Amino acid sequence: MNCLHLPFLKSLASNYRVVLASGSPRRKELLDRLGMSYEVIPSDFAEDLDKSQFATAADYVLENATIKAHEVYRKIKSQTQKPLLVIGADTVVVNAAGAILEKPESAHDATSTLRNLSGKINTVYTGVCLIVGNSNESQNPVVEKAVESTEVQFGELDDSIIEAYVATGEPMDKAGSYAYQSLACFFVQEIRGDYYNVVGFPCARFYQMLLALHRQGHF
Repeated sequence: MNCLHLPFLKSLASNYRVVLASGSPRRKELLDRLGMSYEVIPSDFAEDLDKSQFATAADYVLENATIKAHEVYRKIKSQTQKPLLVIGADTVVVNAAGAILEKPESAHDATSTLRNLSGKINTVYTGVCLIVGNSNESQNPVVEKAVESTEVQFGELDDSIIEAYVATGEPMDKAGSYAYQSLACFFVQEIRGDYYNVVGFPCARFYQMLLALHRQGHF
């Protein structure tokens, strides 16, 4: 795999303990492309927030990402001598009616979700939270947060296609019950926005967040 070996990222990886607070293989694969050392410590957050308490899906997904990052940061900050950079992320899909769709609870749930998405536009939101800090309790960590959104236009799906797709098992661990980077590429007619956001990690937005922290002198 080709990687970007940028000087400030090399310095970051050398001087900071960089942690991805997510077990997502898609996020790990994309982060690997920056060519910096990091470790994976998934958050234990149950993701059980009441969606009705949030004005928008963007607010909801950003809060999830923030809680994940803070949970891992608090858990490990006393275990390292190096400063920390913790990366939290969360992705949801919002259907045309405005309902937030996360990972399906069953094959029946996935089937119902895909029927609802058929022939319509859905929007993928990913919240990203970066926490920069150290074990010094007297200093508050620096927190950088952002949300990326991408519109996805589905083609018309009949039941035979939906049933065949669900039978592959692919929808079962995906927000919105589909993976555009895999078999769902046959269903999506168009996207408007960051492709990698649909995959689960908005690379360009993440890079700009890192660059902003670097220019502020944090690493």
